Amino acid sequence: MSQPTIHVDCLIFGGGVAGLFTLNQCLEQGVEAVLLESNALGHGQTIDSQGIIHGGLKYEITHGGHDSAVAIREMPHLWRRALAGESSPDLSHVQLRSDNCYVWKTKSLASRLGFIGAKMALRVKPEVLDADERPEWLTSDGITVARLAEQVIEPRNLLEVFSKKLEDRLLLTASGGVEVNKVDGQWRISLLNPQTGEPLDIIANDVVLTAGSGNESLREQFGLQGKSTQTRPLHMVLVRGDLPVVNGHCIDGAKTRVTITTTTDYAGRKVWQVGGQLAEDGVNMEPSQLICHASKELHAVIPNLDLSQAEFLTYRSTRAEQFAKGKRPQDISIESEDGVHTCFPTKLAFAPRLAEAVVHRLSTTSTSQPSTITGLSWPKPMVALPVWESDAIWNTPEVLCS
Repeated sequence: MSQPTIHVDCLIFGGGVAGLFTLNQCLEQGVEAVLLESNALGHGQTIDSQGIIHGGLKYEITHGGHDSAVAIREMPHLWRRALAGESSPDLSHVQLRSDNCYVWKTKSLASRLGFIGAKMALRVKPEVLDADERPEWLTSDGITVARLAEQVIEPRNLLEVFSKKLEDRLLLTASGGVEVNKVDGQWRISLLNPQTGEPLDIIANDVVLTAGSGNESLREQFGLQGKSTQTRPLHMVLVRGDLPVVNGHCIDGAKTRVTITTTTDYAGRKVWQVGGQLAEDGVNMEPSQLICHASKELHAVIPNLDLSQAEFLTYRSTRAEQFAKGKRPQDISIESEDGVHTCFPTKLAFAPRLAEAVVHRLSTTSTSQPSTITGLSWPKPMVALPVWESDAIWNTPEVLCS
């Protein structure tokens, strides 16, 4: 009995935001495609993200970030139309955390200069608010507050929307259960069903790698040489309790001192994700140290807020980027070699831009058999759970920092 085989134009490795956007773009352009995921959709980088559709301000205020700000400045408009159901992909069912962000500065001179510099070269510019227009949690004297038309999405909900829409094209793979060979100018990927152990071969003209930090090991399987990936560690902070809804950035000089976004957990509690410079500084701190540091920083950037009853948790995350000798890439990255395209969106907001660029690089010859794809019986990957829905132990600064 011969081994089951399906033929596709494009096979995608990695079910994060980049892979899902690319899969959707392939199908809309008539490219037969399938996506493989060995864990859960969004596991790692996407589910850990804060969901801000950046328009460049955060990068304009960072030394050397002008090119990145220019590259990303069109993204909020593109996403806004998709989230409103006015363009493809239709993301109108994706939950918004907020329709805009706030930007505020501390009182230092350096902070004022940084705030002025941030208003340059952007399509989405800060709209400075009068005192009576500010949110209640930012009413301290001497603080400049602006509103920014950057939407904030719920990353897990985005993954769920794509999962439902693309379900027939998503295949769960067993860890270590993938073999790769080149046959007659095409790639043959051999899989084992993680539930039954049954084999399957997928023949593809093009292969797209969107697996983040997993791209490096995948490249080795495809016989590709050279380092393609660099990683940037972060140590993020979560705060939960009776909190106001905060979505935005506190600017201090040439840095984003903290970036805060707000979600709601299964018990209806407000949860803050806190990143920015705080998450970078926290890489070399133990969780207890970072919680104490975060408590002081949050009090400094939102002086009128009482966090004495709030609970804190930290989590480590890794951002994978194109190898750039430690420098931060300014735009998307696609490296094409022998029909294998190694991709990094660099930032969540860039995912649609990456998907469009990838499809333009694919081979035009179609060898696919759509009926064998849509009718395939195979387990599907679940959507990853965010850290705040885990069984981790939360602490209060009063206990840890006294």
